[in-house]
Amino acid sequence: MIREIAYNDVKDSLKTGDLFLFHGVQTTSKLIELIEWSYWSHVGMVVLPKDIGITVEEPLFWESTASGDGLTDYLTGKPKENGPMLVSLQDRIQVDINQHYDTHFLVKYLNPSLKQRELEQLKDFIDKVHDRGFPTAENALKYYIEGRSFNKPAPDREVFCSELTAETFMAMGFISTEYVPNGYCPDDFNKGDNMPSLQPFHFIDGARLNK
Repeated sequence: MIREIAYNDVKDSLKTGDLFLFHGVQTTSKLIELIEWSYWSHVGMVVLPKDIGITVEEPLFWESTASGDGLTDYLTGKPKENGPMLVSLQDRIQVDINQHYDTHFLVKYLNPSLKQRELEQLKDFIDKVHDRGFPTAENALKYYIEGRSFNKPAPDREVFCSELTAETFMAMGFISTEYVPNGYCPDDFNKGDNMPSLQPFHFIDGARLNK
């Protein structure tokens, strides 16, 4: 039996830099999981609003996705069609469950916690890349294979989920820029055993969630 709990049980333990992995059941998600040979098809980063100067109480989620699903992007105060966005983490999980996009979620706690300098670098990076879009499924696959196999960079006008997460950690000085961010997949942040790290850090497995 897989032991899973609810989001509200872990909400107060979250901090900026923690990750959430999503298991999807849509066709594109299943393809991603097949290519990676992994259970996880989406990844994004927890951001506590106070850490980047936003006056909201609940944890936010820094992700790049093919559809904003009408969720408020807290960087603009209105929904964004696709690409990088900062949305309510609880709302993202609830929408994905209600729409049957994703069915299971995994918390990955970042250790150590982010320092003030890294939080400032995170805010600057979010502001810098927020206007990018999300590639088509075909282009996302193409960019990933080119990055993974040949270390070829993708166009900087679009970014997929694990690419954004990798680039975010690069911007904060955790991961080397020697390897292109579009060569990362969600499962890299699950296993964490092949990261070109520039400083000591690791992810601790948290609970699996199903609601």
